[in-house]
Amino acid sequence: MRNNLLIGTIFYLLASPLGAAATEWLTDVPAALAKAKAENKNALLFFTGSDWCGWCKKLKREVFGQPEFLTYAQTNFVLVELDFPKAIPQTPELQAANAALAEKFEITGYPTVIILDADGNKLARGGYLEGGAANYIAALEKIPGGKSQAASNATSAEAPTPTVPVNSSPAFSPQPAPVIRYTELTLKGITGAKNRRFALINNQTLAVGEKAKVKLGEKQIDVLCQEIRDDSVLIKVEGEAEPKELKLKNQ
Repeated sequence: MRNNLLIGTIFYLLASPLGAAATEWLTDVPAALAKAKAENKNALLFFTGSDWCGWCKKLKREVFGQPEFLTYAQTNFVLVELDFPKAIPQTPELQAANAALAEKFEITGYPTVIILDADGNKLARGGYLEGGAANYIAALEKIPGGKSQAASNATSAEAPTPTVPVNSSPAFSPQPAPVIRYTELTLKGITGAKNRRFALINNQTLAVGEKAKVKLGEKQIDVLCQEIRDDSVLIKVEGEAEPKELKLKNQ
């Protein structure tokens, strides 16, 4: 009985995501890119709101938490989770780093998945995709410039298809990232712990006391974040005498 239990435990660890050390989710993008370069892989960045975003939870459960995907990722990707929770504590350093990455990659909704090569060049952008791990893997396999696609082209009996430049950012899901044209100032999310919170306003992430140029129509305006509350934010907009309250819309 003891031997059977031991064998069963070993089999479970080998078959489960916990048994695969190479499928660890990192939180540091520079470290992930260094690891990707050393292991000749791409990096998969998962922008998520782990404790409030329903579609993020669905993607994690149906795809990223499946042994089939994790086995595939061992060979092809270094995985990075960039979380924007509402209640889970994070260090101020991690919050600031994630906020900077959200701004850099123009994250306007969750979940968003960004694929980078080991040099940090963007190969593709996507999000949730129906069909489970198998369908997601099939979509990742078609990314021009990706490791799997490059290997497929190199071994094909036909002349290889020219690789799409890495900065063209093809979408690996049927829904490419929309071009957002903001017609009004909108509070899209609030993240972080009580002592260090961030508000995502249109295309910018701001902490209390920070000022940034926020996209509005065809121009950018200066917005100062004065206060972040549970479900709203108080801002000062250039050219307006009085502060303005933006309320968080339902996700």
